[in-house]
This record gives sequence, structure tokens and C-alpha cells, in this order.
Amino acid sequence: MNTYKNIFELKYIPIRVCLVAMENATLPEYLGSTIRGVIGQALYQNQEAYQYIYQNRKLSDNKQDIVNPYIIVPSQEERTKYKRGEQLFFEIRLFGDAKKYMKELIEALEKIDLYGLGVSRYKFTLDKVIQPCSQRIIWQDRQYIELAAKSVSLPCLHLKHVKKARLYLQTPLRIRRGGKLLLDIDFPTIIRNITSRIETLTRRYGGTIDESEMIRVNNLAKDVLISEKEIRLKEMNRYSNRLNQKMDFSGLQGMIEFEGKLDDFVPWIYAAQTIHIGRNTTFGMGKIEVEFL
Repeated sequence: MNTYKNIFELKYIPIRVCLVAMENATLPEYLGSTIRGVIGQALYQNQEAYQYIYQNRKLSDNKQDIVNPYIIVPSQEERTKYKRGEQLFFEIRLFGDAKKYMKELIEALEKIDLYGLGVSRYKFTLDKVIQPCSQRIIWQDRQYIELAAKSVSLPCLHLKHVKKARLYLQTPLRIRRGGKLLLDIDFPTIIRNITSRIETLTRRYGGTIDESEMIRVNNLAKDVLISEKEIRLKEMNRYSNRLNQKMDFSGLQGMIEFEGKLDDFVPWIYAAQTIHIGRNTTFGMGKIEVEFL
């Protein structure tokens, strides 16, 4: 009998968005910022939804870095050119209570063709929105099917006899300490970042977390060693229309292998594949994939 308990509980809705190019287009290599920007423009018409999803920092008078209730996960395809009629896919995950604004988010996606993508504002139109866990259509042909927009639980996986874990940093991992971007990383830093992110998401948007277990795994993390590491600094910039300037988006990419008694860390690391880690996760930064040995 499985005696494991869920040490955290957080609901989220994943949606897979399919756009179609209405003309030949050349887009940036990494689309997280581009997609976030155009959705923000469209969502701005509904201030209640816009403030809740995009502008949480203002709810605390800009005094702290408030975690937002969503992430955008661009396709891993390494392409920048799209021909007329070709599809562009990306995923959005809405966490916790942000579900109440799902319809408003879909309505914003419907308006993407009014704003265009990239500096040249290439025209793309919404083709369909799918819940990828059930493969149910949430939106198509201007019809929104609310029953298909079902939440799922953040996975809390337990495994035994795990002695190694490989973390693949698939998009730039940005963690700052003392105002400076970390150019190297260790296991305690990763676990501290994951547990803190889950704790802040559940506290702000609904859910639960076993705080005593969170403290315990953070204390245990110092005993886990790095057995192999191949990471590099991926230099990236994005242009902010709001600030009218380029912003540094650089971060660490590559692979890190950890070794030790890892059973207690499995739920946290596995969940991090869904919520991402580090800064700027709303743009899709900090995407990881893990293998347990």
C-alpha cells in the first residue's frame, strides 16, 4: 500500500495554443517575450484580469517581487521563419485561482491578429486551444468550451532508491544573489529556489505545502554533491517596449548531475519541470527536465 502523502497541492490549467501565420514571418529565436507582450496588449482591455495575471507587483506597491500566476512555454523548435499557413505552438499554464480568468485569457488570444507578432507585427490568428492532458478542445471556430478547461494537480512524485539526478537546463536559468546573476549553481540553491517557488504560489493563489518538510529538505540539501556538470552562460536580450530599452535575459544552460540520497528531493525536482525555476519564468525561463538514476 502506498503510504506517501502529498507534501504540496497546487492546481493549474495547462493550455496548448495553436496560431496560424497569415503571412510569411521572421520571428525572434526565443518567443517567450514576444508572446507575453502580445497577450498582455490584448488582455489590457480587461483591467481586472490584466492586473491579476500580469501586474501582481502593483498589488504590493512594488515593494517585493511577487510571483505571477502563469508561465508561457514556447515551442522548443529552433526556427525563426514561418510561411503563410504554417502553425506556431506554445503552452500557457495558469496556476491556482488564476483559473477564474481563463475565459478572459482565451478572449485575449482571439485578438492576437489585431496586434501581430515581432517587431514587424506579422499577422497570426488563433486556430485552436487544447487542454493537453485530456486533448480536449477548449476553443475553436470562435467557440469557447468551458467544461474542457479542467485543472490538474501539480505532480507530487515519490520514488525510492534514487542516488543520482540529472537536471537539464533547457532555457536560461536566472538566479540572482546580492543583485548579481549567478554564474554557477549548487544543489542547495536549486532546492531552495524550488521550495520557495511552490510555497509562494500556494500561499498566494491557493493550495497547500508541508512547511516542516520544506525546511527539512532544505537542511538535507547540503549533503548532496555535484558529480558532473556541463553548464554555460547563454547570453540573451529582450526589448522592453515599456522601458524602451534592451534588457539582459542571460542565464545558465546545460546539464548538472547530482549524487547522494535523493529520494526526499524527487517530488520537488519533478514538480519543478511544471512550474520552472529562477527568475523570469513568465517568459518560459528556467525550464528544466530531470532524469533519476
